[in-house]
Amino acid sequence: MKNNPCLALFFKVPTLGKVKTRLASEIGEEKALRIYTQMLDDTVKKATKLNYVDVCGFYGGEDYSHNLPFICYMQEGRDLGERIVNAFNKLFGIGYHKVCIIGSDSPTLPDKYIYSAFRMLDKVDVVIGPTIDGGYYLIGLKTLYHQLFEDISWGSKLVFDETLKNIHSLRLTYHILPKWFDIDELSDLKMWLNSQNTESQVLDS
Repeated sequence: MKNNPCLALFFKVPTLGKVKTRLASEIGEEKALRIYTQMLDDTVKKATKLNYVDVCGFYGGEDYSHNLPFICYMQEGRDLGERIVNAFNKLFGIGYHKVCIIGSDSPTLPDKYIYSAFRMLDKVDVVIGPTIDGGYYLIGLKTLYHQLFEDISWGSKLVFDETLKNIHSLRLTYHILPKWFDIDELSDLKMWLNSQNTESQVLDS
């Protein structure tokens, strides 16, 4: 059994034309790639400064050779649900007793939400953090429930509601974290850049 819980970062290998495709349709593929790379870097910095967890990554895409400060595994599965299940399965198999998975799309996610997720896993079966657009930015478990990730309309506005329905069907206890936003479209991007006072510099470059 591992002493620390594990925070797993799901991300795509930064590749032109393969990341932030909705955003790229509005600002172009090169700018979208720069934005995504910055989002990933910010999320990595956030994760690695948390001293109460072990951090690892799960990447989608080609082999990832970037020198990240933690071990990375390739995502395995036909859809996002299978990839999440396989990630939880791997980490529980290694010996972690609590695991939370986050994405790279919410670089401004408050640290206190992540801390709260791990703390609440002492009391409930599932912790989930909903996004404003209907998905979720975090999901945490201490036991793997495969059915939790079945019959989900991945990539739609129904992901959170359908996951909550599965939680109820399995009669699991759960805690819902505060809503936060992820960055998929130009309006989301502007919220993030405004918070950093970098909007004109990035979008005009």
